[in-house]
Amino acid sequence: MLVTIKTEDARLGMFVHAVAGGWMASPFWRRHFVLETAGDLRKLSAAGIAEIVIDLSKGIGPAAAPHRPPFLPAPVADATMAAVPADAAEPHPPSRRRRAPISAEQRAQAVVDASKVIVQAMFDEVRLGRAIDVQALTPVAERIVESVTRDAAAMLNVTRLKTKDEYTYVHSIAVAALLIHFAQTLKLPDEEVSALGLAGLLHDIGKMAVPKALLDKPGKLEPPEMAVLRHHPEKGHALLSAGGGLPAVVLDVCLHHHERCDGRGYPEGLRGDQLSLAARMSSICDVYDAVTSQRPYKRPWSPSEALSRMRSWSGHFDVELLDRFIESIGIHPVGGLVRLQSSRLALVIEGNDREPTQPRVRVFYDIPTRHRITPYDATATVAFDPIHRAECGQRWFGDDWAALEAEILAGPPSPLTPIANVMSKGVLS
Repeated sequence: MLVTIKTEDARLGMFVHAVAGGWMASPFWRRHFVLETAGDLRKLSAAGIAEIVIDLSKGIGPAAAPHRPPFLPAPVADATMAAVPADAAEPHPPSRRRRAPISAEQRAQAVVDASKVIVQAMFDEVRLGRAIDVQALTPVAERIVESVTRDAAAMLNVTRLKTKDEYTYVHSIAVAALLIHFAQTLKLPDEEVSALGLAGLLHDIGKMAVPKALLDKPGKLEPPEMAVLRHHPEKGHALLSAGGGLPAVVLDVCLHHHERCDGRGYPEGLRGDQLSLAARMSSICDVYDAVTSQRPYKRPWSPSEALSRMRSWSGHFDVELLDRFIESIGIHPVGGLVRLQSSRLALVIEGNDREPTQPRVRVFYDIPTRHRITPYDATATVAFDPIHRAECGQRWFGDDWAALEAEILAGPPSPLTPIANVMSKGVLS
């Protein structure tokens, strides 16, 4: 559905279908695009574009979109209306609203929100028996590549936060982001990185051929139900093969992301040396996102706990490749909850390639007083306040942890604060 809105009402995550004045008036080289950064919003404003047409089927909408056809001329004034006095004062120009700074997490969330709309629509179409629109999905993969390249930590953080109802769709986006980041870490060619992003988006498409009641079941699946679910890689491969036009790696990942290096996976029971690099990578990324996500039947594992457990599963993964994945995610993975030496809890928000044991963290809780504190960002340096150990959010905050984590990550960006300064001044609220 196309809707016209004023440019001042534009917000991140909207899919711009057209701009007033036509493409030649647009400051963007693409005719259709998603508003992803604060810079995009500034470009629209600086270009003097009064209105834009957004596509609600491909991105988020305004809080209250004016429902009128795109770019219809304004109605002619009624002749009976009172004339405006000639000496009437000029109206004051509307004041420019200052936009709050946009954090990396907010930019990443805008990409996820826009991608989710398209992925969900495509999955719903497949469930209805319609063909996959590869052309609509390719730009989604490209935007995720751009977002991961810009700030991988923010993108991986945001994709970990999913509700029960949106798990299937956001899991696909999360696996795409993880595969892209992993591929970039392995220094694979750009075209392979993009193809792996598309593979991540489509790896679970076969679940659309599985009864929805089975996918949404809150408890553990019975053996006959699990047998039905285990056919989803083959069903997905058949769907993708019928559509055509996809890179071979997309079909490979769809069919083989549940295989294991010891040959005990499915559907074909292939062993390590029979599996492609892409299949082995996707197995790691798929499991990592699944076990760190909130599910109806289990609590999420913390990133550190997930990596530790995955490392202990003999025969499941390519060990050398898993170690490279852990290296890419970090000793203290983004999104992990940690206890600092000062007895404060913090979320890891960014890794540190030079000093992996000293990531950037967002501190928010004081353990001795059992109180939340005003969040601040800091580098957990050895000299001031190093990380003592990884913690589990569920154990500390129970079922409130997912909402609290989202709230902390969505907070306003904070300047990097030396922990020594914070410790001397105190930030308890």
